[in-house]
Formats: sequence, C-alpha cells, structure tokens
Amino acid sequence: MLQDKVAVVTGAARGIGKCIVAEFAALGAKPVILDFDEEAGLAFVKELQASGTDAFFFKTDVTSFTDLQNARNAVIKKFGAVDILVINAGISRKLAIGDISVEEWNKVININLNGSFYTIKAFWDDFLAKDGEHPAKIIFISSGSAITGTGGGCHYAASKAGQHGLMRAVARELGPHHVNVNAVAPRVIMTDIFDHLYPTKESRNDLLQKIPIGRFGLPEDVAKLTAFLAGPGSDYVHGQIILLDGGRTY
Repeated sequence: MLQDKVAVVTGAARGIGKCIVAEFAALGAKPVILDFDEEAGLAFVKELQASGTDAFFFKTDVTSFTDLQNARNAVIKKFGAVDILVINAGISRKLAIGDISVEEWNKVININLNGSFYTIKAFWDDFLAKDGEHPAKIIFISSGSAITGTGGGCHYAASKAGQHGLMRAVARELGPHHVNVNAVAPRVIMTDIFDHLYPTKESRNDLLQKIPIGRFGLPEDVAKLTAFLAGPGSDYVHGQIILLDGGRTY
C-alpha cells in the first residue's frame, strides 16, 4: 500500500512513533526516523535494515528549527522527496494547573506545538510542489485531551488543541496542492506515558470501566489508522480529527 513511499516520522525511536514506522515498513515504505535519542534511533534503523527495509535516521530536536531544516535536507539528499509526514513527537506530564510552573508549560508547548509548526515549516516547500501524479499525506498524532481537557495536564491539552488548529490551517492551504492533512487523536494508549498517568491497578481498573469496547488501546491501533491515512484509501479524507478511544469519549 505504501510501496517506496518516503515516510518521515518525528519522535519515532520508541513508543507510538516506532510502531508507526514498523507498520509503514511492513507496507513497503522507506521510513525516516527523526528523534533526539540517537542510540535508540540508530538501533531501530539497524533492525529495520536487517529485515530489508531502506530506513534512515537523523538526530533531530523538534524544538530546533535549524535541526529540522537539516533533517529535511538530509532526507531530500538521500531519497529525493518526501511523500508522507507524520508529526508525532511530544511529551506529557499529568499535573494540576497549580503545580505547572511557567518553565514546565513552556517546555510542553515548545515540544508539542512549536515542534509541530517547525516540522511543517521545514518541509513546507516540498509539499507545495506536489501534484496529481505525486500526491502526499500529512498526519498529526494529537490527543483526545485536546477535546476533553483531561489526561496529561492543561499544558498538554492546550498544546494538542493547538495542533488541531494548525492541522486545519495546513489542510486549507495544502488541499489544492494534492496533500491530504488529518489528525489522529488517541486516548488511553498503552505506552510509557500511560504507565506514568495510570501507575496503579486501581487507577487502570477504574479507567477500563469507561471504555465501551473493554480494552485499552495499543500503539498498533494508532499505527494502523495512521497507515490508512497515509495510503490511497484515504484520498477523500481531509482536515479531520479522528478520535481513537474505544468509544470512551462519545
């Protein structure tokens, strides 16, 4: 489905981003891992290459526009184009408003929201150049917290709500250039962040009662939906925020 598509994924050395890259690789893509964790990123690329995938890693701090420009240049030098961009890098800490310092607020906004804009900005001209023969996809990995205000604290919810506004603005501008732009908004996905937010058996049991389908989400659930949005089957899906929550929210 994604044969030979060049797919750039930020924050892809571990967690949901890593699972997205693995799904893309299984579908024939050439994945590019952008992450600050060089050791984990290089190890993952080595693993992918051993299985025959043409993968590439570039150490990138998404709070640095210069880093992202350099990453973009490296991708174009290696592959000549970018077909899919997944904006996944982000952090979360569950804190009450009174416990969030100005420094903590700025850190989360800088990584989650500013990093999203810097990523779009760095690759912008490549997507403006798309045409009917070379369409492209941009997918934001946001969060249901943007809708509910719950989960990782108000700084996290605000950063993800900002992503939704950014996504829809980008969708308006890039739609005429044959680029589909959408967001996946997961809730209750079992990652390291989940372990931090719900550390006890009691907290998890209480949460499970709120999910109609009766299970927590997996990184693979996010990866499969992202792969659909990256593929040709979603060509008429545009500017949408897709909740991925097992029915918990609505």
